[in-house]
Formats: sequence, C-alpha cells, structure tokens
Amino acid sequence: MVKEEREAAAEVLKALAHPVRLGVVEILAGGERTVTQLYEELGCSQSMMSQQLKILCQQKLVEIRKDGTQKYCSLCNRDFLKVFTCMHKHLRQFLNFQD
Repeated sequence: MVKEEREAAAEVLKALAHPVRLGVVEILAGGERTVTQLYEELGCSQSMMSQQLKILCQQKLVEIRKDGTQKYCSLCNRDFLKVFTCMHKHLRQFLNFQD
C-alpha cells in the first residue's frame, strides 16, 4: 500500500473502532434492518445510532435508503465481514475469549 492507501485504511478501521458500530455491522451481516431495529437491538438511543451510522456511511461501510418514513440500513460490501472472522479468531485464540 502507498501512504494514501494506508491513511484511508486507517480511517476505515477507525470507523469500526466503537462497540456500537461493530454491533451494527454484525447485525447487518444478517440482512437489511431499520434504524429503529438497530438501536433497539443494540440498546442505545436513536441519537447515538444516528451518530454511529453517519460515521459508518462516511466510510462506505453502511448505506441507508429511505422508504416513506422508514430508513433501512445495509452493508455496502459484504466481503468486509472477513475482518470479523479474523477478529473472532484472534479474540478466541490469543485473548482467551470463549463462545
């Protein structure tokens, strides 16, 4: 990677560096959800979810579409879920987390 790519990669990884944002990506791995479903499932406020989705959208990790009054969220790039597979393995193998 060249310097600009490393900097861009760091920004994408920073966008994931929050428990709520990680939770959003994990939930969306199962398919499209409404904003309401996301904040209810993750136990945070609507305003907190809005802030977190803005960050994920800025890095093109999540996209939002409106249908009437509802906002639906989905992953932009499902291949990105491979990062979660690597993280899951690291947590269990090296940091002694259990399923």
